[in-house]
Amino acid sequence: MRTYSLVVVVEGILLLSSTAIAAIGGSGAYNVSVPRWQWDPKLHALANRDRGQYLNLSSGVDVWYTSFGKIHSTKTPVLLLHGGIGNSNQMFNQANYLAETRRVILQDARGQGRSPFTNFDAFHYDDFARDALALLDYLKIPKVAVVGWSDGAITGLNMAMNYTSRIERVFAHGANVQANQSIPGLNDPIINSDSGSLDSDSRTNGTTYAANGRVRKRDDDAYTCEGLSPMPERCSAMENGVRNMWSSEPNWGPEALTKIKCPVWSVDGDHDVEVQRNQADAIAAWVPFAGQLILPQVGHPALLQDVTFFNFAMGYFLDMEYDGVLPSY
Repeated sequence: MRTYSLVVVVEGILLLSSTAIAAIGGSGAYNVSVPRWQWDPKLHALANRDRGQYLNLSSGVDVWYTSFGKIHSTKTPVLLLHGGIGNSNQMFNQANYLAETRRVILQDARGQGRSPFTNFDAFHYDDFARDALALLDYLKIPKVAVVGWSDGAITGLNMAMNYTSRIERVFAHGANVQANQSIPGLNDPIINSDSGSLDSDSRTNGTTYAANGRVRKRDDDAYTCEGLSPMPERCSAMENGVRNMWSSEPNWGPEALTKIKCPVWSVDGDHDVEVQRNQADAIAAWVPFAGQLILPQVGHPALLQDVTFFNFAMGYFLDMEYDGVLPSY
């Protein structure tokens, strides 16, 4: 049974949503009184039963990875990159789906998930990109498509900027390109909310107007750092380190993103309250000939909240024929 819990933050006070309490009970289905963008689905195993191994990088950092699926497929292999303070099982729906037709590669980013936080002190997106490239070198994979979520999407864009010959295309879901994410707030005439995104629920009758409450997730999932890491005592330090990175990175403008020479879709949920809509707009505007996809009635974890639509869009993008950076219709 898929379960989830919600915490509503209103004027600094934590309250468990009454609709969430009702939804947690007896049925295996989600209670429709809780909007989809507030769902917090649990993570599950990869199709290879989470079998993986460690790669010791030249920097001394150990990174856990796994690869499975149709190893000899003529389709381009896909590198799936998870979100911050997460692990590869966040991408289990996408990995298992894509593995039916092509090779998939996943890694737990340095210091996160099964990869221990040791032999380095600080987190940087440049290091995530270099680690991923080192893994591809080790596996002798010359080129991949990237499907990334949040930090993974940022890493995918980083790779497309700096290692252009190795990246075929990027499906960037929930990325931001500026750490400060200039929030429109109450000065925006359309998206009139503190989060800079659609921020509505049953309490607001489904409208977004000067919202003063935010829904936060409470993590009761088995796939946590403490449950996976060989150094669980370092999980708290890891979280602090990643959050410190978020305070200053990334910091890209059009000059950086115009270096990308492969097809990119900038993807976000229409109710993402973690990344403001202007970030998806910036990626679509600054990456040459990029496409933009706003997924309906989902939030930041859209890949978990509406798997059917997300996987369809992802598969459509990955299978699309391109002439350079422009699609061939």
